[in-house]
Amino acid sequence: MKKLLFALFALLTINSFSQTKNSIDKPYIESSGKADTLVIPNKIWINVLLMEKDFKGKKSVEDIEKEMIQKLQEIGVDVNKTLSVNDISSNYKFYLLKQTDIFKSKSYSILVKNASEASKVFIGLEKIGISNVRIEKIENSDEKKIKLLINGKAMLNAKETAESFTKPLNQKVGNAIQISNFEDFSSQLAGSVSGIAIRGSRSFYAEEPSNEPNIEFEKIKISSSVQVRFLVE
Repeated sequence: MKKLLFALFALLTINSFSQTKNSIDKPYIESSGKADTLVIPNKIWINVLLMEKDFKGKKSVEDIEKEMIQKLQEIGVDVNKTLSVNDISSNYKFYLLKQTDIFKSKSYSILVKNASEASKVFIGLEKIGISNVRIEKIENSDEKKIKLLINGKAMLNAKETAESFTKPLNQKVGNAIQISNFEDFSSQLAGSVSGIAIRGSRSFYAEEPSNEPNIEFEKIKISSSVQVRFLVE
């Protein structure tokens, strides 16, 4: 019985190895494909840093925070849903060493949907003396779905490239037997400042609403690069 089981196991192993070897021995063609698209960001995180030293100690972080929240509400920002606290700190350890004044600071994130909302936040906060404001991160909420579509286009591109070689030889491209995907992290964001850029033709902090600059974000680049081995029939 043991000999029979061993014989069956050996036979299955040989058949499996034979099938693998046969698929490798079959003629194949290897080609690469690329695809990309540009999308407008619809999730923009704005970082706001409130620092007492910016107001020369005349206002506490709590006072500045109240003014900030009031201004954000005035320009239509839903602070309950889009405003979050990152951290709070002070220079107390430096005070112990240098006997300087203690100033607290507090960091926030504000989530907006487009460049128009972002510009209102920048302009509104600048008007109340808050200037430590920067774009922290941008995303598109449909990025994962778009990535799947781009992967498909990259695969079709690879197949079309393979067919351009096999067609003159009256041969056909068969099934894919190996697929490799290469992530292109260097080109995911287009922009000039930490991967992000804001473009406007006028002064960013305009005094009158009618003079608001025409600001737009650089589009996010979503790309896919694949290398595929196709059987040749």
